[in-house]
Amino acid sequence: MRRVLALVALTLLAPGPARAQDPAPTPWPVSVARDGFTADQAARVLGQFAPQQLATGGNQALYAYLNMAQFFPHQVTPRAGGIRVMPRRARPELGSVRVETALGHLTLDALMNDPRSRIQGLLVIHQGDIVFERYPGMREDDSHLWWSVAKVLAGVLTELLIDEGQLERDRNVVAYLPELKNSGWDGVQVGQVLDMTSGIAALDSAEAYVDPDSGIGGLIHAEGILQAPAGHAAIGHDQALRRMRSAREPGTAYGYSSANTNVLALLIEHATGQRFGEVVTRRIWSRIGAEGDGLLGLTPDGRAIAHGMFSSRLRDLGRLGLLFTPSGHDESVLPRRVLERITDSGRNQAYLNTPAAATAAQRRLGERPVNALAQWDALFADGDLFKSGFDGQALYVSPARDVVIAMYATSKDKSAYAYLREIAARFPVNAARD
Repeated sequence: MRRVLALVALTLLAPGPARAQDPAPTPWPVSVARDGFTADQAARVLGQFAPQQLATGGNQALYAYLNMAQFFPHQVTPRAGGIRVMPRRARPELGSVRVETALGHLTLDALMNDPRSRIQGLLVIHQGDIVFERYPGMREDDSHLWWSVAKVLAGVLTELLIDEGQLERDRNVVAYLPELKNSGWDGVQVGQVLDMTSGIAALDSAEAYVDPDSGIGGLIHAEGILQAPAGHAAIGHDQALRRMRSAREPGTAYGYSSANTNVLALLIEHATGQRFGEVVTRRIWSRIGAEGDGLLGLTPDGRAIAHGMFSSRLRDLGRLGLLFTPSGHDESVLPRRVLERITDSGRNQAYLNTPAAATAAQRRLGERPVNALAQWDALFADGDLFKSGFDGQALYVSPARDVVIAMYATSKDKSAYAYLREIAARFPVNAARD
């Protein structure tokens, strides 16, 4: 029963108890979002919100992922300057890429056209040009939730600040955040938080999320993503981090914890003297040629939910990915030496000490990664990078092939990730622009 409750609560998006069952038991096809929610559909979701239904990837998730600011306070990260133009150079043959999915052995075209599919948007960029773009479940100017793909923002900013000497990779985090002294973070180095080797007893899991007394559960409840049971004292974001304890010696094993990302956000704020969202705007979002503003979710006490609550247009997620490619690299935003550290297959021995992480990525993408650095989920031997987000969000970058793939979904099925490396493989390595 505990496992069932955990799965139900995994993606709870609003405080307060559930008030009703999903008003439409039959899931809407994602095309409903593409065509625009009707006033009646929006009213039913908003008026009879049943957070437990979000775990099914159904109607409320479909609506919420495109309208997160209706459920949480948000900070705008404004775009600025000229829009980065991405010319269209269609490669329709990419639609013939075929993999095994939960719906069968399907081509990409077949998956995009299948009304049962929960993929909402897919974008492929090669050498800075849009070569494949489909929106079966959203409009091209919609802002969709990234979930954990947002961790890349904190990872890049931390690497930049280390490069500039504003943070030291090998220094104890409490040297910057003394409020965490005598917690599980005391003795953990900045670089260990960055690379998910902090050893903190707050690993992400469905069971831990719903337990307000667990490390990660305490944070999720403090963020307002879940509400503690009656009689359980509410705590703030920073207090939740201070309560965390260590599970293992820092630097010895890879352990995926969203708490690491939120500590990075606090380190970034300490080093810069600015709110995390301001730094995202100044250092990244205003400099990638975005066509739309970004949206950063906040906790009830105003802290950034840096580990997962960021929304943007699909093309702008693609523009972020372009920073890691030859055609989109901007030395003034992401110095090459920083990019080389993020793609250093020899760093982070702790990842190799934790084979389960690589095995999970191999099941999803068809090949075993060799590392995971700076909040990315996987670094492959060929230099390709992968970051996933809950319910099927993805950013895949192949620097050697100059390819970026961005995907939004409302899906419990992760089999669509298998398309990513297959799509990238259709492009030659280090080819001159054609």
